[in-house]
Amino acid sequence: MFRSRKSTLVACLAGLALVLSGCGGIASSGEGRSVELKAASLLPPNGSQSDMIQWFMDELEKRTGGEVETEVVHGGALLSGTDVLPGMKQGRAEAGQIVPAYFPAELPLNNVNMVPMAGADQAARLLAFQDLADGNDDFAAEFERNGLHLIGYLPNASSTVAFNREVTSLDDVRGAKLRIPSQPQSVVWEELGAEPVFMASEEVYEAVERNIVDGVTFPMDTQVANGITEVAKYMAPDIGQNGGAIFAISQTVYDRLSDDVKAVIDELKGEWYAKTAELLTEYEQQACEKFTAAGGTVVLWDDDEQKTIASATEKLATDVWQTEAAKSVDRSAVEQVWSDYTAAVEQHTGEAGYTDGLQTCGK
Repeated sequence: MFRSRKSTLVACLAGLALVLSGCGGIASSGEGRSVELKAASLLPPNGSQSDMIQWFMDELEKRTGGEVETEVVHGGALLSGTDVLPGMKQGRAEAGQIVPAYFPAELPLNNVNMVPMAGADQAARLLAFQDLADGNDDFAAEFERNGLHLIGYLPNASSTVAFNREVTSLDDVRGAKLRIPSQPQSVVWEELGAEPVFMASEEVYEAVERNIVDGVTFPMDTQVANGITEVAKYMAPDIGQNGGAIFAISQTVYDRLSDDVKAVIDELKGEWYAKTAELLTEYEQQACEKFTAAGGTVVLWDDDEQKTIASATEKLATDVWQTEAAKSVDRSAVEQVWSDYTAAVEQHTGEAGYTDGLQTCGK
């Protein structure tokens, strides 16, 4: 019998060991036996990334008839952002939300997602990353080296920066301390006069509330889901579409699953990007409505400001990522990833009918 959903990929290795000792593998082999899988989610529920993870886990439990029991632990309560990759290797979670920016040495090529792309289609970016995972051997090898079985790239809503002080133009950003998660973004914001600050996502709300930082970059829906917009009432576009996270299962855990469970996982992977596109649109619309209803102000850079940002981004961001990635991977592989990535983004642009929610918010 398929069991009712739980809401958390629960299977510490201790629990898995009991299953392994009884049947020689993780998959169930007798009536009443089940595999417990626990997933670490960094963000609270009710955002596109968190709900994408929850959707996958719920469907995995439902479609395996309870052979796999799942639990998702949200808000970084199981593992913090910088602990997910080592935590999965240690067996503290069987699956997790992995932000490549937290692991530049382990996932140097995946950190291409932190290079800002002005006006990029976020749905197209996800498909481009998947193309790299499917078709670029060096890119795919990063998952193998880190013991990861990729499920998919999580939906990343419009990249924004929320400020806890009035901002009406790019000039108002000068001197502002901004939480920025990656070096390619940081060098551009620094060029524009801001002071970049790195901190884990779990620390951001208090930092904004206490004026430790003046602003924070996050996807549009995450700004609202994390409560950032309760204390930061001005929201503007980031320097380009960037960022993102991966959802993966431990390869060791995956290898021990039954063929029937693996078939369900493949089925869900086939539905993944249609679901991400749906959630992107849904949550950006919701975020816009909640933000504006609470008195939030959307600030859009004018044409001259956009040119200033684009010039700084083009001059600095790509080279920062390529130089850093080349410390761990051959430079030719880095350049090939960039070429494949930009071509794939162009190819997939418009396929999902996605429209940037911040650009249309309040209109």
